[in-house]
Amino acid sequence: MKNLLKTFWQIVFREIVIFRKIIVSKIIDLLIMISANIIVFTYLMPSFGLKSNYGPFIVIGLIPAIALFEAIPRTSTLVMDITGSKKISYLLTLPMPSSMSIAAIPMGWACSSFLYTILILPIAKIFLFNKFDLSNFSIFKFLISFTSIQIMLGFFSLFLASLIKDMKYMSWIWARIVNPLFMLGGFFYSWQSIYSISHVAGMVNLFNPIMLSTEAIRASVLGQSGYLPFWLSVSAIWFFILIFSTFGIMKIKKRLDCV
Repeated sequence: MKNLLKTFWQIVFREIVIFRKIIVSKIIDLLIMISANIIVFTYLMPSFGLKSNYGPFIVIGLIPAIALFEAIPRTSTLVMDITGSKKISYLLTLPMPSSMSIAAIPMGWACSSFLYTILILPIAKIFLFNKFDLSNFSIFKFLISFTSIQIMLGFFSLFLASLIKDMKYMSWIWARIVNPLFMLGGFFYSWQSIYSISHVAGMVNLFNPIMLSTEAIRASVLGQSGYLPFWLSVSAIWFFILIFSTFGIMKIKKRLDCV
């Protein structure tokens, strides 16, 4: 068991090493995205009637949003490998179950995403200063929800890759999956607000993993009031982790003809 775990974490670390080469560029991208959202939603949109605390609300939503957007390059990289050089086949020759070898890839993606998206909150606090109230912030709940979101979206990327048979089908990932999940995932509004407009729409949106992610992370930072129960959201996120990991690994194994 010890050797299995050692090999597993070596694969995870391999993904982190690959990501480390572009981490500076990712942090620059992060600064630009945070700045743009703060300028628009904290200083411009309130003049159109939005509440002054809308900026912090939006910035916190960037945590699952940015991790979601990473699904596109992750998916394309894995699909190119499966349909091309098949470097992934090397992982399947390692002395460990094939499912464990494949699972190490999205865990590596989750750890890589963790390294720079964890900076969103402190950067936002520096930029917003006293406009960003952290009096209800729970570090315990934040770390649980933050880590759960990264793991879920890592396996979500694997699941997407398992659905794409060829690179020519990559374009529909954004149009048919990522964009709808984002637009209906609570980035611009809370679950409570959509439920107050339509109970049916609210209940349907409970099946959107991004909505659950934004609710959980905001409840951990801004306080429970106005959001779905924190532990309900986190439990649902782990349900999606189970779904994405089970079907993603199963379909990838089938494509690679391994058992």
